Amino acid sequence: MMRLARKANSKNSFTLIELLLVVVLLSVVSLAMYAVFNNGIKIWQRINKRLPQEDVSIFFDKFSRDLKNSFKFSAIRFSGSVTSLEFATVINSPRLQKTTVGRVTYSYDPQAEVLNRQQDDYSQVSGGSGEGSLIQSLNNIKSVKFQYCIFDENTKEYLWREEWTKDDIPLAVKIELEIADGSQIRKFIQTVGIPATA
Repeated sequence: MMRLARKANSKNSFTLIELLLVVVLLSVVSLAMYAVFNNGIKIWQRINKRLPQEDVSIFFDKFSRDLKNSFKFSAIRFSGSVTSLEFATVINSPRLQKTTVGRVTYSYDPQAEVLNRQQDDYSQVSGGSGEGSLIQSLNNIKSVKFQYCIFDENTKEYLWREEWTKDDIPLAVKIELEIADGSQIRKFIQTVGIPATA
């Protein structure tokens, strides 16, 4: 009777080797699942990370379009400094729901490290409301430098100026940006020729 009881107990119980084998298998499966999920999260983060090159490329496209559509207009002077620029151009006015003449202003805020773009349609400019739409164009900007190209009749050379106070439009505008990308600073330069001056 005792033998039968021992045999019955040994059939229903696990040996130490069987328990260790189950623990090892569960560990291997858990590590494999962790690796799969961890890699999936890293791929998702990499895909959704905004790259400064993409933001700068989009900004340069808009900046180029604004300048190439600029023109001399008596009510809106072309004026510029090292950190800001304003001029008359063709804009899509959300308020008027059509394409119209307007003023576009690019200005750098060094405290917020932001380069802003503001547009006002002609009715806002002439009415002095100043309620144009402000679009925050670029973040993490460490420095901005606008330069303006002229042709010097005396020396017969093309020169770059850091301020524009003349009544006409420069031949080209150059913008230099330094953007913080993690621990490094990236520099981008774009030169836009203005067809209205040709």
